[in-house]
Amino acid sequence: MANKEVTGNEEVPMITMLTRMFPLIPHQVSSNSTSPVASVQILLATFLAYCSSPTIPMRDILFCVLFPAYLLLANHLRFGNNLLIRQRSKDHPHNISVIMSKFFSGSDSKWFQNYIFIAATCGLILPLITVIRASEEVAMLAVPHLFVLWCQIIGESVVMFNPFAHRFITLLLPIGFSVYRMHLLVEWFFGSVSLIKVASATENVSVWYTWGLALSSLNLVFWTYNLLVTLLLRVTPEFLGDEDCESPDVRVISIPFIKEPKKETAGKK
Repeated sequence: MANKEVTGNEEVPMITMLTRMFPLIPHQVSSNSTSPVASVQILLATFLAYCSSPTIPMRDILFCVLFPAYLLLANHLRFGNNLLIRQRSKDHPHNISVIMSKFFSGSDSKWFQNYIFIAATCGLILPLITVIRASEEVAMLAVPHLFVLWCQIIGESVVMFNPFAHRFITLLLPIGFSVYRMHLLVEWFFGSVSLIKVASATENVSVWYTWGLALSSLNLVFWTYNLLVTLLLRVTPEFLGDEDCESPDVRVISIPFIKEPKKETAGKK
């Protein structure tokens, strides 16, 4: 018997739920969906991986596949595809339309728009120019982080305003990718330093070597701040309340012989 998901008064086949959760096929999505953008980004990321396949370690490719797959399963098995939030009435102060209207309270502010512009410039545009124009050894150092960041953006564009994606999953995606990217940033930085040291010994320091070191340093500082301050201290606290992040009472896999207490219902003492 086919697995089905019940949403309100309708039954949705499992395959339909999956296409709604990751609606990447153009004819299956609504006009306001971000999937066309995600599809283009997937093509660009695939092209980047194809052109730089010897440069991107298999561990990075596996992470970009397995971590989103884990989030997809967690969203379905643990959070019920955001069913509790989607079932709220239109009169509810935190119904699905209200929650999906903003990523967080400051997302429409001027400072956040400037912040996103800086992130896109130092994280995508400048590294992409480096990969295309710089010498091979400098470009090779920039590719792994650029590829993983691109995959992160693809995932964010799919789940950010997807009503079938639970808000906690929406938060875990950038945090998980950002934590993983930290070691790539450190490797990029020390690789750039190594190029400078080797070139200095022969007194033949290329301008691209200096550019690579400056760009890797900028990205290391910016994305460290993004993880430790913006994501963990500015954005995360807004996701912790039941108003925006209510979850079903589901018994998860626990350590043998240790019973997990059930979640108490509101008003029960």
